[in-house]
Amino acid sequence: MPPVIFRVPKSQITTPPAAAEPAKRKTVTIKTKFLFRLFPKTRLSCSAMHFLRSIRRLWRRQRWRRRAVFTREEGDLRQRTEVFANATTLNARTRRAAALFAYIWNRPTDRSFIASLLRWIRLLEQDKLLRERFDQTWRIMLAELDSVPLFADAGLPARYALLPEAFRRIFQRLLPSAREEADTARLFTAVFPSRKAVERFLSLDNVTFARLARILWPKGGLDAVPHVADDICQSLSLLATRVAGRGVTAAVRQRGSTRNVEASPFYQLVFATQTFLQSTERNGDAAHALRQWLDAVHACRRELIQVREHMEDAGVSTALVFDLSSMDASLDRVQLLAASIASDAQQSLQPARQLLNTLVAGRLEDTQLGPLIRQNLNLLARKTVERTGHSGEHYIANNRREYWQMWLAALGGGLLTVFTAALKLRILESSLPLFVTGFFVGTDYAISFILLQVFGLALATKQPSMTGAALAGIVRENRGVSRWSKIADFAARISRTQLAAALGNVIAVCIGAIVFNHLWHKLFLHPYLPSEMAQHVYETLHPFTSATAIDAAITGVILWAAAVIGGWCENFAVYNRIPAAIAQHPLGLKIGVRRMQRLANWFENNIASWSTSIVLGYMMGFFPEVAHFFGLPLDIRHVTLNTGMLALSAARYGVSSFGHHWFYFAVAGIGITFVLNLGVSFAVASLTALRAYNVRHEERLKILKYLTQQVLHAPLRFIFPVEKNAPAAQPTPAAEPVELEN
Repeated sequence: MPPVIFRVPKSQITTPPAAAEPAKRKTVTIKTKFLFRLFPKTRLSCSAMHFLRSIRRLWRRQRWRRRAVFTREEGDLRQRTEVFANATTLNARTRRAAALFAYIWNRPTDRSFIASLLRWIRLLEQDKLLRERFDQTWRIMLAELDSVPLFADAGLPARYALLPEAFRRIFQRLLPSAREEADTARLFTAVFPSRKAVERFLSLDNVTFARLARILWPKGGLDAVPHVADDICQSLSLLATRVAGRGVTAAVRQRGSTRNVEASPFYQLVFATQTFLQSTERNGDAAHALRQWLDAVHACRRELIQVREHMEDAGVSTALVFDLSSMDASLDRVQLLAASIASDAQQSLQPARQLLNTLVAGRLEDTQLGPLIRQNLNLLARKTVERTGHSGEHYIANNRREYWQMWLAALGGGLLTVFTAALKLRILESSLPLFVTGFFVGTDYAISFILLQVFGLALATKQPSMTGAALAGIVRENRGVSRWSKIADFAARISRTQLAAALGNVIAVCIGAIVFNHLWHKLFLHPYLPSEMAQHVYETLHPFTSATAIDAAITGVILWAAAVIGGWCENFAVYNRIPAAIAQHPLGLKIGVRRMQRLANWFENNIASWSTSIVLGYMMGFFPEVAHFFGLPLDIRHVTLNTGMLALSAARYGVSSFGHHWFYFAVAGIGITFVLNLGVSFAVASLTALRAYNVRHEERLKILKYLTQQVLHAPLRFIFPVEKNAPAAQPTPAAEPVELEN
């Protein structure tokens, strides 16, 4: 029977709307009405309506994408896992494993990363067949990878030359160097290419890490992957050999407890490591072997402390500081590797996680410029503060007797500064070329500073070369509240000593300038300074209309830098045994051995102070001229020198100077100069010492807070020595190994 067809008019056909359609139409209507409200009195053209329809389609597509991303992700994870499980070559396995884990670890947000990781873990926990295939391919890949470069090199300093290493890393960013297919570091670099990916790995909670470890690590431990166990053993041997190679050098043995190579703890570490590895291979008493091996490691650390203590006598070099830092880091790494071997039998994940955290973070640092620059800055800071120096200690008064001696030395220094300031003003008045002006002013400063040193006089805010090293000794040998207390005590001694030096300088230079101008007027019948130069001095010291604060802060940095250079010069002389070379010079056969020995002793005792004075003088002389050459309106502001210039300018006008407001503004500028000279130089020295030993930013803030509380609680100790018989601060040797803070 043929089918019966009923024809119904199209106008009578009604289609029931879908369940979600009214809400959808309502949403679109609301958004359209919102757009119409933007143009309430404007009739939209056809092109405007087309634009609105495009916007509506865009919104719909965006909602569809947001709904679909969660439904697609599990399928993507399964597909990537299956692709890895089906890999048949090492290149395919490493490439697909990197793609799988990079997909998980480099998600756009932390929330999506956690969701992807948990979804992948749950996928393998529930799908037994996929889990078996993944395990089989994963074990094959582990057996083929070479992990020795990762275990023995990742995160460990390889060289201390900044520029060659920086160029190498920049070139690798542009064109990454080819690595062997079996290099495990290649896989780590692909999975953790950014700081965000590394932080996500480091912040995994213990439960998630344990579930991930059960998937990626076989139940049998190292016995199930003997190739990985062999790589760990090789890395232990390699690192022990590196430590021994650096530890038996002449520079280390000269500063250590023994000069016999066979008796060196670093040399014995190699044999202790071999004994430990043989014990683990024979399944012997692993705990006893580990204890013996740790004794050898601790002996190496004690020897490192001994070497650092003897740097005071034998000097220090950048290469030596780098070797010591490298040995410290290598000893930390071998302890992590040994702990991973020992904990494998106990099924403990904590040592393995610490090792993985170190490797993941270290591998990223090996490819970035920021960690390289920080490492070299720390190396430079460590070299700066490792050695104290023998001169300049009289700039820090430890008791009342030394405090009053500082007053007398400061009065003499102020009188000498009168002539320094007067000669500088004459040079500036001559309008010489920039280089000639800088050279003459620098020579004026240098001769004045050397005379101060020769006659035992003092100049305010002049930092001795031992300040940074004394601070470093406090940081290195103390922890917690003890460190804060000793830093506050050291700051109090510097503050009251420099305050006494400043007051003594100011009083003497003011009186001396008045007397000098009076004598000049008696002899030549006119004041020393013309009115134009005196007015120029007043204008340059105004705290609001001139750059006095900036110039004083820069001068504080120059004071610190000169002290550092002075310490380096003394260290260079001691490290290269220049005093001994002078004493043994053949000239002693003609003029006498005793005279050459006295000359050598004088050189050793004065090299730091003389080099500091000469460098400081020429830095202060040339800095303004170099700044003017580049068009920068910068100058030098030193509390004593500028007080002398102000006193000579005030003496030009006599008693009438006290009736003008510009005089008091200039005095205020002198006060700001003193605070910034002392504060900036001491702050830079403190930050250098804290950076040298990797003190965290949080503890730096705690130290600053504690120091502020001490100033408010007992301000008198920062002004006057309240302790009657306070002993002089001497560096105390460390009694036990102290680990550096991370």
